[in-house]
Amino acid sequence: MNEQNSFEAMLAIISSIRDARTRPAVVATVETTHDGGRRSVAKAWVDFNDRIWSLTEENVESAFHPESGWTISSDGVVETVPRERDDWMPEGMRMFFPLSLRIWGGRMDDWRVIDAEVKEGDAHLSFQHKEEADLFGQATIDLRWGIATEFTMPWERTKLEGIKNSWG
Repeated sequence: MNEQNSFEAMLAIISSIRDARTRPAVVATVETTHDGGRRSVAKAWVDFNDRIWSLTEENVESAFHPESGWTISSDGVVETVPRERDDWMPEGMRMFFPLSLRIWGGRMDDWRVIDAEVKEGDAHLSFQHKEEADLFGQATIDLRWGIATEFTMPWERTKLEGIKNSWG
């Protein structure tokens, strides 16, 4: 690990995530491949400035709005989640909010970043499980958008595809 490169990469990530709040809303496809080859695909929409998001997979939509909180809609039935859960979001949405990925070594995190570097507009992170030291993963943060475009753990890989601003 090159500590200077890792430090510079972390600063680039923080700067990019802070800048994301001033960008237009984005849309993307969230594709997760699980151990054994099972795939799930969802459509995401995120407005960073207003902190509104939605994730739709098949006929289920999870959404968050600061005024109404988090809702889950399935087959026309809408469930509102109590406000004390405003911090929760589906795993696929964490890609759009990289600081919510559980890799930063905090009390609620299962992983800790052990190396980081910037290459060609992306920050590449390597992380290690906090309790099972033989488990490793990696994440790629797109510094232009301030979002994770790839997140790999030993049992699954999540990628964002077709990222674009929602204006077209």
